[in-house]
Amino acid sequence: MVEKKKTTKKATSSKTVAKASVKKSAKLDPKVAKIVKAIKVERGIEATKATKATKPTKVAKSSVKTKSSKVKASAKSINTTPNKKHPRIILFVIVFALIGAIIGGALTLLPCCKRTKFAVVAKDNTERVILKLEIADNDPARLKGLMGRENIPANTGMLFDFEEPGDYSMWMKDTIVPLDMVFLNNNSKVIALAPNRKPMTEDLINPCSIEYEHALRVSKKAIDEDEFYDKCEPRYEQPNKQTRYVIELPAGTIKANNIRIGDILLKK
Repeated sequence: MVEKKKTTKKATSSKTVAKASVKKSAKLDPKVAKIVKAIKVERGIEATKATKATKPTKVAKSSVKTKSSKVKASAKSINTTPNKKHPRIILFVIVFALIGAIIGGALTLLPCCKRTKFAVVAKDNTERVILKLEIADNDPARLKGLMGRENIPANTGMLFDFEEPGDYSMWMKDTIVPLDMVFLNNNSKVIALAPNRKPMTEDLINPCSIEYEHALRVSKKAIDEDEFYDKCEPRYEQPNKQTRYVIELPAGTIKANNIRIGDILLKK
């Protein structure tokens, strides 16, 4: 055992001597020193290249992070912008609603449509009067009628066309001026006259109600209303007595032109 230790010491001492001799020889030989230096330089360049090659991946990751942060920031800005414009949108809606209401109110004072000339002709074919009438031949126009009109020129008015004969009633709701009403059958023949209808009333006006009013004025006795209508309505259910058209005119037109039951309305 002792001998082995000695031999190992000798071996190590010989190695150190060999290393020392190499170092001494390297210091002594300048060519060898240059070669070693060149090798070290080349190894250093390769190491720096390797580190530079790994750096772009880190930079790419950081750039992705910055882009995502920008996207988040832009998303926040998009979400916050509608709240700033919200009061303006409400203001615009209110303004447009007011404008629409004003225009709608103004339109109620205008004629619904183009006026057409008609003549009221007596049984002897003489013309009683020429009328310029607006034609209401659809539900919106018929429902609106002459409501809201403050002025209706003489010998003008509206012709309501119900498209087929039937039992139709009129009224004066929201109608500002008094009117005359002329009821005609499917042959454009006058079957009932209702002069001087009071404005802003909701009483139903039809041929039987006109007859009932007349009966009350003439009769000196009380009249049972239900019994009167039971007798009147079947007569106006007959084909030649059913209502197809109604003319609304300024109050006094019937009297001024002597329009009578049995007259015919003809288009000019």
